[in-house]
Amino acid sequence: MMIFDGHLDMAMNALDHERGQTWEVTHIRERERAGVHDGRGLSTVSIPELRASNTPVVLTTVIARCKPYIDACRKNVNDGDWPAQSMTHAVGMGQLAYYKLLAGRGDLKIITTASGLREHIDEWTADPVSTPLGIILTMEGADPITTPAELEQWHAQGLRTLMLAHFGQSRYAHGTPSSMDSSGPTNPYDVDGPLSDMGRQLLPILHRLGMPLDLTHTADQTFAEAAGLFEGRIYSSHTGCRAVCDIPRNHSDAQIREVVGRGGVVGLPMFNLFLKPGYERDGGKGQVPLTIAADHADHICQLAGNAQHVALGTDSDGGFGAEHMPAEVDTHRDLHAFADTLRGRGYSDSDIQGVMFGNWMRFFTETLPA
Repeated sequence: MMIFDGHLDMAMNALDHERGQTWEVTHIRERERAGVHDGRGLSTVSIPELRASNTPVVLTTVIARCKPYIDACRKNVNDGDWPAQSMTHAVGMGQLAYYKLLAGRGDLKIITTASGLREHIDEWTADPVSTPLGIILTMEGADPITTPAELEQWHAQGLRTLMLAHFGQSRYAHGTPSSMDSSGPTNPYDVDGPLSDMGRQLLPILHRLGMPLDLTHTADQTFAEAAGLFEGRIYSSHTGCRAVCDIPRNHSDAQIREVVGRGGVVGLPMFNLFLKPGYERDGGKGQVPLTIAADHADHICQLAGNAQHVALGTDSDGGFGAEHMPAEVDTHRDLHAFADTLRGRGYSDSDIQGVMFGNWMRFFTETLPA
């Protein structure tokens, strides 16, 4: 069965974490065998691993956050935060250059149209050994776009979708909290709030270009305002359900219904913190079997009335490693165990194929330029 992963951070891993995306996961782990000193953990994904998991196409990010208030003397400067938007723009362009280099070498194919997506899947089906990995470019937080009008330049270079914010307050919107304790967000800038003026100016340009809006990571007020103002298609690339795991990072039932009601899809992350309430980082990955991820899938299906609006958005290697993924998952190829989990819940083969591949395929065939 093919997999369509709705969210990865491939360029970030290469340029921030020195994880070459053309390398085998075993090689990345060997390079880091002494132990990394940040939260990235054990690597789980790369282009060879995606091929081994029969994943012909993924959404992968350009990501850099603009936070003028950050501490210049913080412990980990290479944390994705930058004090000026000119810097986030340059970082984002560097990530775009990485994808274009790999595409020029034949490791990747940047997919920009619906016909191109269909042709790519046909090519992969005929030759899964040598067909390049297909990628659809998204932006996780719009800060690399220095002005709303600049979105047209990014679109011309292949960007096909975006989120307004990532963690914390951005130039365009308010994102979900970057850190929390029992009393709430620990960063005073991680507050709920509406779109900025720049965010309101960006949405009609996004719609005019035919780009869908990813509502992952948007704080509640931003979600409500953006969903109300944006006239185009919406989706959520990598978000769990608050009804199953009650954290601000996940979507409420009302938010899920909004996405579903407008023909969108919700991608499930494979990060235990987003899946299980009260997850203890030091308690071992055995706390979270794939049945808990299936609980999130079930909940979305119950809200939707069918299995056509849930998919995978694993966020693999997105600031966590195999240590914090469900018990059955060590590398990306192990995601096929999720199909077995859904089969055990009574999902039909056609519904399972939709969750693993077909639902994203339908959505992006509908929303990419013809």
